[in-house]
Amino acid sequence: MAKLCAKGKAAAKRKFDVYPSAYANMYASAVCSGKVKPGGKKKTVKKAKGGGGLRKWVDEKWVDIGAPKKDGKYQPCGRKSTKSSKRKYPKCVPIAKANKMSTSQKTSAVKRKRSKAQGVGGKPTNVKTFAAKSGGSLLVAACYD
Repeated sequence: MAKLCAKGKAAAKRKFDVYPSAYANMYASAVCSGKVKPGGKKKTVKKAKGGGGLRKWVDEKWVDIGAPKKDGKYQPCGRKSTKSSKRKYPKCVPIAKANKMSTSQKTSAVKRKRSKAQGVGGKPTNVKTFAAKSGGSLLVAACYD
């Protein structure tokens, strides 16, 4: 069992009426490890951002893969106005996904998006970014003598 530091013991003796107790030792070990300042508040440990969810989705940089620039970068997603804009209907994806997609995947996604009727019922038109794989059954021709 590890010994407590002198600083931790002294802080526990000041704080608690009964020193050799479980609570006092727990406080003394927290002072020794640096989690608690003597006479201060407990430090909060920030958890690493993980997972995803809505916050990650909002924080991502969204780009239009249907309107690439000549230098290989993408224009930001969206248009100012549908009537006065020369740009065609955008197909927006996060930049991380756009960089991973092949050229054929990008053209396929844009083509599928633009082939659908846009803004039906005042709602945006959503299409899958990646086309569904046609996993048709494999036919094997058997030859019998």
